[in-house]
Amino acid sequence: MKDSFLRIVTLLVLGFILVSQAAEKESLEDNSTVQEQNITIPEQTNQELIKPIIGAVEQVRIIPGNIILEARIDTGATTTSLGVDEMEICNEDGKEYVEIMLNGMKSKHKIIRFIKIKQHGKKSLKRPVIRLRLILGEVSESVDVTLADRSNFKYKLLIGRNFLYERFVVDVSLKYTTTPKSYEEK
Repeated sequence: MKDSFLRIVTLLVLGFILVSQAAEKESLEDNSTVQEQNITIPEQTNQELIKPIIGAVEQVRIIPGNIILEARIDTGATTTSLGVDEMEICNEDGKEYVEIMLNGMKSKHKIIRFIKIKQHGKKSLKRPVIRLRLILGEVSESVDVTLADRSNFKYKLLIGRNFLYERFVVDVSLKYTTTPKSYEEK
């Protein structure tokens, strides 16, 4: 019921915005005493205005592997981070790859780059960054993901701004607002 209420409120607000924009545009067109103005009012569809509302914890599908994990949504994190069970970096033909074990599934990925994580009072860590497809609700995007040891954390997957930006509205009072759409790996 809470989810339905939030959706209704969101649609009412968006409807108000569209009506206000239409009234403003009509007012500008009807006002014959105003000189020609170069005002551009963008034509927007409801799809462009409505972003899915997600909560602090959501289910996310990871491709390859077609694995669904509970993920912590963190608007303070720049980059998405994945905790893997095992990780081994190898070199093939001058290119670096990482073999990971995640929920009993082994996969191999090209390393895009390494990032340095500074730790207070400890030695800096070097983490590999790979590219994975993540699916949250109806949104499916390939994003950079840092690989980390998240065994001390409740959630193996932390969704950062590189996946959230301009795609979602986050309401931290909610959890599990959606399920990831299905995906067939080729």
